[in-house]
Amino acid sequence: MNIDINDIKIKIKLLQSGNILAQATVILFDIWEEHAWKVLKSNIIHPVFQEKIWIQAPSYKQFGKWREIVYINNRTLYEKVQEKIYDVYHMAKAKEKGEESTAKN
Repeated sequence: MNIDINDIKIKIKLLQSGNILAQATVILFDIWEEHAWKVLKSNIIHPVFQEKIWIQAPSYKQFGKWREIVYINNRTLYEKVQEKIYDVYHMAKAKEKGEESTAKN
């Protein structure tokens, strides 16, 4: 089965919780939801997004190492999912800033 990036939707919840900027839900085919994707602050500039940001799949810590719960074998699709999360995150931030500036006026 092939999954096209258009089969995937993203929901974003903006946060200001330490290093966590947002949480994302990845929705496949409008029936399967993967919660706990994160948009995080980073000390390193992301090679694609060119800002200090990191997108993390759902994961848990075991013996001092982080292990992903969700793993996408197709590297190209994984990168497209990250790009889609990044785009939705930036749209949500822009909308929030627009609402803030409207509220101040």
